[in-house]
Amino acid sequence: MLRLSLVAVIAPSSLMIACAEPAAGDCDAAVELVADCYGGVAAEAFAESCNADAAQAALADSCQTGDGGKADAFSTPILSPLSKQFKYGSIGADQLGLPKSILRAIPIVCADTLPAGADPLERPFEAFGLIYEKGHDLPIGFSTREMPFLGIELTGTTCSQCHTATVRETPTSDRVTFFGAPNGRFDVGAYSDFLLGCIADSDRFNASTLDDAFDQLDVGGFERLLAFKSGFIQEFTANLREQGGSVVTDGPWGPGRDDAIGLSAATLLGEEFLPKVPAPIDYPSVWNQAVRVGHALHWDGAAATALERNVLVAVGAGTPKDAVPLESIAAIQGFLDKLPPPAYPFAIDATLTARGEELYQVECAECHDVGGKLLWEVIPIEEVGTDPNRLDAVSPGGIDATNRLEGAGWEFSGFKKTDGYLASLLDGIWLRAPYLHNGSVPTLRDLLEPPANRPAVFFRGNDTYDAQRVGFVSDVEREDGRPFSRFDIARAGNGNGGHEYGTTLSSEDKDALVEYLKTL
Repeated sequence: MLRLSLVAVIAPSSLMIACAEPAAGDCDAAVELVADCYGGVAAEAFAESCNADAAQAALADSCQTGDGGKADAFSTPILSPLSKQFKYGSIGADQLGLPKSILRAIPIVCADTLPAGADPLERPFEAFGLIYEKGHDLPIGFSTREMPFLGIELTGTTCSQCHTATVRETPTSDRVTFFGAPNGRFDVGAYSDFLLGCIADSDRFNASTLDDAFDQLDVGGFERLLAFKSGFIQEFTANLREQGGSVVTDGPWGPGRDDAIGLSAATLLGEEFLPKVPAPIDYPSVWNQAVRVGHALHWDGAAATALERNVLVAVGAGTPKDAVPLESIAAIQGFLDKLPPPAYPFAIDATLTARGEELYQVECAECHDVGGKLLWEVIPIEEVGTDPNRLDAVSPGGIDATNRLEGAGWEFSGFKKTDGYLASLLDGIWLRAPYLHNGSVPTLRDLLEPPANRPAVFFRGNDTYDAQRVGFVSDVEREDGRPFSRFDIARAGNGNGGHEYGTTLSSEDKDALVEYLKTL
């Protein structure tokens, strides 16, 4: 999760009220107003560039503070329709984010470190699994915000970056996009390593190379001056690299996964709460949220409400604690509340499905069906038997520290330590591969096998669908010269054991059960 403070980009490390003549007094008053309305970071940036025109514009500003004070001052309009709000609406991370011109320049100045085949000018971040729409120069999952008085567009990550997926029927088919699905192609670790590694490399990332990149992107005006602040960006991101590097890993997470607990501890809680074990998890689906209201959330059931979950994600992504845009986040949640699970898009065998439904009621319904007595319950780790690292990564002390977090308009109290993993609905289960909380089982058909018979090594990141086994193609190492990510269950946190339900069925019955699961 890349977080960049604008003060590190365009202002010195200490506040300077240094204004262009002839408006020194006006600049002093304008900087004070900016600080009152938008906080010290914006004021510090504004002070560096203040002149008579900027001071006049600032002093005429209405400040736009609402009941949330500064939490509302940087609010952006709710986008319409709400699907657009989900894709590009702000969760607040763009308030202190990377300038859009810099983000677009990085693939150009570090083109030689992009994955093979990536175009530094055209959709460069597709190489990391992000999804572009026609007419957009940034992928789904980025919001933008214009910095008051400066005219710079800042960028930030949003929920849809990890929760929008594509599916191909065959390797040559067009990609179909599904909202709310886990993005099994997005490699957030590789993406962050690329950005931070580029910024840290002064041979590639410097005033001269950025200036050349801005020529190619036709960037001018005040944004052009950002090239000469590259040293501040490098200084700031050194801290981000250190925080990310403190998370315990046993190799790359690969696409569709991260270590949410480790990252949260590193960025929000402090070194003493860092997990001692790697705990990579898959991105979950986020559709059909209304039916989940009042029930536990997260893989381990540690979150009590969607609001607390969403605010934790926002501040973890870099949103200032006193400036969480609650209305914007609520609009995104409103879209997800009503977003239905996607219907299976390929052919289904009706006869096999009828038999599979009978098996489902016996083998699965108690934990996963509406009315099942264990639905929304945390199943103890001793019973479910899946990899324990995600559970072990959460400490009581870390929960207490999380529940002490607060900001303007919000506070936490509902996070808890549990003893297992949550039994949830299987809505849209066909699109939630790979399976288990850590994505260690590639297909539903594999999940119905005893752990010893499940694949010990497979490849992640392919969006070509395996309709027979229900999941994504996982036995292909590369496509068009680009390698997929090798998943090995021997790595810490990658265990594929446990969840031995339905594993004693006959092969024919397993096929029937999988056919029915396509319909959920």
